[in-house]
Amino acid sequence: MISFNKTIAYTKNWKHTFLIALLLGTLVPVLLMTLEPFDNSNNFSYKYLILSGYALCIISPLMLVHPIENFIYKIQTNRWFIINECIYIIATLFMIFIFSFFYHFFVVSGLHSFTFESIKSFIISFGLPFTPIAVPLWLYLRSKYGVIEIPIYEKENTEKAKTITIVGNNKSETLTIFEADFIFAKAQQNYVDVYYNTENGMQQETLRNTLSNIMKQLPKAWQVHRSYLVNLDYLESVEGNARKRFIRISTTDETIPISQVYFKALNKRLSNSSQELRN
Repeated sequence: MISFNKTIAYTKNWKHTFLIALLLGTLVPVLLMTLEPFDNSNNFSYKYLILSGYALCIISPLMLVHPIENFIYKIQTNRWFIINECIYIIATLFMIFIFSFFYHFFVVSGLHSFTFESIKSFIISFGLPFTPIAVPLWLYLRSKYGVIEIPIYEKENTEKAKTITIVGNNKSETLTIFEADFIFAKAQQNYVDVYYNTENGMQQETLRNTLSNIMKQLPKAWQVHRSYLVNLDYLESVEGNARKRFIRISTTDETIPISQVYFKALNKRLSNSSQELRN
């Protein structure tokens, strides 16, 4: 079962977004010229030039939506979830359909009036058939050029005076701690063990919830494995090899596994902060 709150790579870079838009924008006209779904083989002046205009119907929505998705990415503290990606694809795809309809209606067909029924018919007849071809490539490219970021915290963001409250699925389950005292969290089936610092050493609290929901409540929690969140302020070292890596943190002897996709993000974060990463 897919967890829609799972973090995934996000394509933040404008250059990469434009490249993706350009590749998709090139694909669709090529398919139109090859398949000729509008029966354009006869009496169609400047056919290839006009069909190439559909590329703008792909590129424009992708570039227009990018500032919005970047804003959402930023307010989610540089995190992008599967649910975000699903909403993005559906919303942008709908915009592409609308842009393509108006281009087809006014430029290709040369008509002057339309109805909502004609929009619906266009989407069903000409938009949806291209979806199984374009969307998988679209998702692949976004994953290829996307990254999982682990930002470097400023000192003022680690003040112990800032408290957070973590809530479980049961109403009676709440845990209030200093933000800087969160150490790591470990998922076990329908429960999450939250480990945090106290005057008496590290303590544990078990909450009935999913790891992804707990992560949303912990600004300093970053996923390093499907079952683990960590506060990188407690990171001592990353050890192991390409087949199996793990994290050591300062408050416990327990080692925390790290998946390859998260290791790349962590490696970049440590390089940017001039910290030393040991393989």
